[in-house]
Amino acid sequence: MPPHVAMTPMLGQCLTAINGYVQAQNEAQLTGILTFEPPFPDDHRKMIEELRRAFPSGNEDALDQKCTQSLVAAREGFGGNGTWTPFISFVTTYLAYLRDVDLERNGYLETYNSLIALQEKAQSALVHPAYGHLMLLPVVNCAKLVCRLAIGLDKQPELIAHLKSDTNANDDGDGPRDTLPERAADTLRKAFTTCLNDRTSSLGKDGKPTGKKRGIYKIANICLKILFQCRKTRNATMIFINIGNQSPPLSAYPRSEQVTYLYYLGRFLFQTNHFYRAQEALQHAYDLSPADPSCVRQRRYILVYLTTCNLILGRFPSQALLQRHEALHFEQHFGPIMHAMRTGNLALFKKHLEYDSPSADWLLHFRVLLQLRNRCEVHVWRALIIRTWRISGAKGRPEHAGNTLVDINKLVQAFALAEKTSQDSAAETYIDPDLDGADYAEDDEEYGTSVSTTSVESKLSSLINQGFVLGNVVHAQLKLVMLGMKAGNVVAAGFPPPWSVIKQRASADVPGWRRLPQLPSGGGQVINMSSARPVGAN
Repeated sequence: MPPHVAMTPMLGQCLTAINGYVQAQNEAQLTGILTFEPPFPDDHRKMIEELRRAFPSGNEDALDQKCTQSLVAAREGFGGNGTWTPFISFVTTYLAYLRDVDLERNGYLETYNSLIALQEKAQSALVHPAYGHLMLLPVVNCAKLVCRLAIGLDKQPELIAHLKSDTNANDDGDGPRDTLPERAADTLRKAFTTCLNDRTSSLGKDGKPTGKKRGIYKIANICLKILFQCRKTRNATMIFINIGNQSPPLSAYPRSEQVTYLYYLGRFLFQTNHFYRAQEALQHAYDLSPADPSCVRQRRYILVYLTTCNLILGRFPSQALLQRHEALHFEQHFGPIMHAMRTGNLALFKKHLEYDSPSADWLLHFRVLLQLRNRCEVHVWRALIIRTWRISGAKGRPEHAGNTLVDINKLVQAFALAEKTSQDSAAETYIDPDLDGADYAEDDEEYGTSVSTTSVESKLSSLINQGFVLGNVVHAQLKLVMLGMKAGNVVAAGFPPPWSVIKQRASADVPGWRRLPQLPSGGGQVINMSSARPVGAN
């Protein structure tokens, strides 16, 4: 017996236990013994001391021999399912990781590299069709630590500055290298694909996923967390596409996984300007999240993006919602926007969404300021037109009693006044020194406020095209003709609520959200046509 065997009793006990758990297919016990992060239990600390003494760094071949000798179930296989040599390789790498791990700040990068190597070994073991499911939770636990380190290193660039300098020095002109978070996400995506494509597991009798299918959303959510934290969201596209095409229904998974996945899906759709679909996903995530004090932070993040989506869609939160704990300060940051959208106060709208406004930092933190500024202004236009009609609108000629007219010149005046009010007094009187003394045409007053008849007609055409105004622009007469406005509420009839218009036009399908079981595919299916009727039969 080699001398190092006698000096490693704790290592021997650990390997014997792992071998027994594999042979017994005991996933829970195997997961429990594979600890990745300090503080380690006492038996692991003793084993680490043995590893450093008997198998120091550089002696991995001897450690591999020790593991191969002890892990008989993986080496020889059992149950007629063949060998599981990738698992032996994983255990060897795991023990080397325990021996060398350094979670002090200066050792983060080395630990990250070790964990990536360990993650790849774990995922190789996960692939086995018969035994791979035993590695699912260890893969997930290791992935969580990889995720934290990748995000932490990305937020501390001083720890990886030498990597960037080395990359610049060795730049071969092939384009930018992957960042640490991208590398981590790419590594984890392989485990996600393994779980998604697993054909040995499906939904059980209780409607819950079995085998590796259990890991689809666990691993997807870890990948998405990395990509969103490090602002590499474009790389999430294929995750959503693959889940939409191949995953079991989302409702079959634990509620926590549903909430997390729908939150990231909603944010992805928000960033790609699919606001109605985004609010669908975010609303369901918010409804599923427990109204518990421990979940206020998570519900707050969901509600920020949900509220933003709804404002863009012309839908306001209720006062009851704004009083909830997770909506703290929402009235301060969203209230002026809602008031401007209700009243047509263009000056308030623009002032509140300037970069130097009191709410700018908060809105920029959540990355919603530009979307609010660019997408909500159309609702302010609509409200301003309604106010103008109430002041100066008129019925059409007797032969067209069903029509209501709005003078576009009045709208030009209204928009000009709104624009003028929104301009800073200093900006109004400022003249660039290079242009001082230039000759300006005295009759071009409309250009002083950047409002012209053409610009107002363009705004009206946009509102009509989107269905927010029911009418036509008569360019020759400079009139907005509201069609079919008879007795009743002209505003309700001619200016339908934007939310109802958008909802009516929107598709109920949300890409990336698997709601129904996947239909069977392939040829050879028999369709009973005995009750089919001839074409054209009544």
